[in-house]
Amino acid sequence: MGIKEGTATVYSWKWYYSMSALGLWIILALAILLVRDNRDPRVLLIFVPIFLVRLLWSRFQPILGAPSDVLEVFRVLIDALVLGIAVLWLLAYKLGNRNRFVSFLLALVVLVAVTVVAVVSYQAWSSQAAFQIFVIQALGIVTMLLVFVLAGWRCRKRYGPWRFMLWLALWTMVISLVGMITFFLISEGPSDPAKELIRQIPGVLLVGLIFAICIYLLNLPFMILAFVTPFFRERFYAYFHLKSMPMSSPSSTEKPNNGDLEQTQ
Repeated sequence: MGIKEGTATVYSWKWYYSMSALGLWIILALAILLVRDNRDPRVLLIFVPIFLVRLLWSRFQPILGAPSDVLEVFRVLIDALVLGIAVLWLLAYKLGNRNRFVSFLLALVVLVAVTVVAVVSYQAWSSQAAFQIFVIQALGIVTMLLVFVLAGWRCRKRYGPWRFMLWLALWTMVISLVGMITFFLISEGPSDPAKELIRQIPGVLLVGLIFAICIYLLNLPFMILAFVTPFFRERFYAYFHLKSMPMSSPSSTEKPNNGDLEQTQ
């Protein structure tokens, strides 16, 4: 850097200076290594949907033609949500073996924690779009959790993969649109938000539709993984434990608790 004829500037860069960028992957590795039920080679399949989403994003990114700071915002959002979903799948037995409300709160804590790690890893707090990152991510987390809760509720008496995915798509659309409309009304402040909403309703609905498609596409690879692999299908059943779902049990490395014993009797 600087004038070509000037004195060279020597900067010592240590390898551990880049450790913060590995924060999300460290969280994922800990979820695999520290949870006894994940010590199985089949758990590595969780990387398939992760890398698939990242590959699709790398291909889709040039098409957007958006400024680099906007693309950086989307990168943080996508990585945080995708890695957060992966951690939830890895902790499915731990999260699902509780009261439904407690399971929901724990899943919320996991996604928020992964988001914090993502913000630190990418130093997103210094971005000019930091506020947008947190707002959109909060909406994404709430949408992600609510659509699964509502889809599971609609499938409590009769479950099937196609039925679940259709309800998941419907609720993703509904929650995304409601969330975008609510966010628009709040962001308008004390002015006349209802009148402004009527004027801009096509744009708000379009943004909500795009947001819903993104959330659904982020979930889709993980759901396909659950439907085609018994290893993750059991985790899917264990988390929702709906009456209409087949009985699921942890791997042989984990002893069932009293609640599981009572259900099998």
